[in-house]
Amino acid sequence: MKRVASFIGALAFAASLSAALAAPAAPPAPAAPTAKLAVSGLGWWRDRELRIALQLLLSEQRTVTLDANAVDDAAFFLLSALNDDGYLRPTIRAELTTTAGPVITVNFVGDTPVVLPRPLAVRAALFRIEPGIRFHITSVAITGLTALRADVGRAFFQDDSTLLSSFATTEFSPAKLKHSANSLRAELRDLGYAEATVDPAAPQIDATSGAVTLAVTVREGPRWEVTALRLAGAAAPADVPAFAVAPFLKKPWTPAWSQDVSTALRRTYYAAGYPDVSVTLTPEPGPTAAGVKPLAVVAQITPGPAVRVGTVRFQGAEHSRLPSLRSRVPLADGAPLDPLALEQGRYRLSRLGVFNIINLRYAPVTGAVRDPIYLLRETPRREANLLLGYGSYEQFRAGVELRQRNLFGRAHQNQLTLIQSVKSTRGDYTYTVPGLLGAGLDGTMKLFGLRRRELAFFRQEYGGTVGVSRPLPWLGADGTAGYTFQNLRSTKSRLATRLLDRTAVSAASLDLGLARDRRDNVLRPHRGYRIFLRTELAAAALGSQVDYQRIEFGGAWHTTMGRSRWLHLGLNHGVVMTLGSTDRDLPVNKRFYPGGENSLRGYADGAAAPRGPRNAFLGAKTYTLLNVELEQAVTKNISVVVFADTLGTAVQLARYPVDESLYTAGLGVRYQTLIGPLRLEYGRNLNPRPNDPAGTLHLSLGFPF
Repeated sequence: MKRVASFIGALAFAASLSAALAAPAAPPAPAAPTAKLAVSGLGWWRDRELRIALQLLLSEQRTVTLDANAVDDAAFFLLSALNDDGYLRPTIRAELTTTAGPVITVNFVGDTPVVLPRPLAVRAALFRIEPGIRFHITSVAITGLTALRADVGRAFFQDDSTLLSSFATTEFSPAKLKHSANSLRAELRDLGYAEATVDPAAPQIDATSGAVTLAVTVREGPRWEVTALRLAGAAAPADVPAFAVAPFLKKPWTPAWSQDVSTALRRTYYAAGYPDVSVTLTPEPGPTAAGVKPLAVVAQITPGPAVRVGTVRFQGAEHSRLPSLRSRVPLADGAPLDPLALEQGRYRLSRLGVFNIINLRYAPVTGAVRDPIYLLRETPRREANLLLGYGSYEQFRAGVELRQRNLFGRAHQNQLTLIQSVKSTRGDYTYTVPGLLGAGLDGTMKLFGLRRRELAFFRQEYGGTVGVSRPLPWLGADGTAGYTFQNLRSTKSRLATRLLDRTAVSAASLDLGLARDRRDNVLRPHRGYRIFLRTELAAAALGSQVDYQRIEFGGAWHTTMGRSRWLHLGLNHGVVMTLGSTDRDLPVNKRFYPGGENSLRGYADGAAAPRGPRNAFLGAKTYTLLNVELEQAVTKNISVVVFADTLGTAVQLARYPVDESLYTAGLGVRYQTLIGPLRLEYGRNLNPRPNDPAGTLHLSLGFPF
């Protein structure tokens, strides 16, 4: 209770601090009454969606009343939405309550014009929808398609984004048919078939059932291939380097190829100070042979005038010091004006984390000397956030996060985070200095504390870290380096080694990290990969009471298997060594205790750790974890998951890498939220040890790896 009371006191202090930091807000003005809108006939959920959409559509027209134009707009929108859903012959009965009292009833049917009385003042509008038959696609026949598999071609006309999708669930409308044909044609042109055409025949429609049969004719034509690239126009100025043509030959002629060549040519001229350069590509096709049309491409280059930087200026930076901002722009005054370098300056300014908006313009817009002007909007200097979460082991957790930005006008930041859960108390304070030694090197100072009830002992960790971080462009990764001094304690131990373990020790370590993230979405990855490396090297020379070396590395890979199915793979490995010391000196806190919703999911957090005499837990000195998932979308926000997890551990390095293996298989359901998937998963243990559970049910938030 004392620990909980102290945390509540900290929360009260944080809340009072955030209230003191926040500017007083004026009481909100009462909302003006507006005309009522209602939709019925499509079920509670769809009716609600359309009503909200109407409110947004008519936000400027909707005051106390609606006029005739607003009613027409609402009906047109509803008819369009129904058409997109496959209802091509709906009837909308509009019941309009006027300010004069009587209710006017008007029917909107298809394209039949409706004349509303004018003037009209409606204080409430109810749109009753009779959708009629839903027209849906039952089959698609495609002829003439050889560049793509037949099922891939049909997928352009079929919605297969979820598990329950099929041709029978794919709505039909003339607009969607046109869009599908255009998408297939664009795909063929992206493969080099520049003359490709996609012609849907008139659909066969059963007016009684709504079934629609499609027949599509594809004429691919020859594949265009670039065999020559010639540069034309005025001779390149002496300060423009030679352009390499060879990498762009023997490639299909596609919009992407054209964009790549144009971009590469412009970059060459930009670097020399020609920001107005223009590039026009003209294909000159030759005779077709064996289905391939050779292509000579002429790149017409107009360099424009040479331009130099005048004075770099900043507007809107009320609380930021000019030298801090100027150091982020890589071009000096008077240098050749390179738009890409100035865009890089915009990116560097964004990394300061103190601006909501960063735009770039030039004054004058033309001329031999131009001033780059960065238009900035600063973020609020103070911010307070409440934190909520749930995990199967720690259960409910809540906390507060306080931020203060742009200290001293140098973009320095500090952040205080306090979190309390059923099993742990954590507090962190971080001070960040962007551009500590150059624009790309950021410095941090962090103080931390943790008290956590593990399965077999009570963990306490207090200390601080000073470090630096910077992007590593040659690796496409981010690197970190730091020094940590911490006090490690373990009490109430039920570990098999509790009589030999040191319960309190001070550790000082050099920490190095490397991470490369190429996922398409951090919260819900579907494609891409992530790899990481973390090392923690503790030694007496650094002020540590113990010597140990802790290394973890691994990554994850995600790929699509159709439009609604994804494969996720995760592989992590960790090892802790005691070179220069003994196993007895290794802190209990630094061993590995796998298991949980983000590890081996047949076990609770830490329960997959090796067991010793009398089934007491042991910390592992090495582990290898493999996670494999197949995720299938059921709806746009709900998916099901089949997973298999494999864990190998060893208590002693003499048995490296694996002394014991555990296997789990399971099922899960995920609901996608704005902050990641809400996961309900059950893992079944395939080879449980004595006293192990048969399986474990997890409820958690966030992607597992």
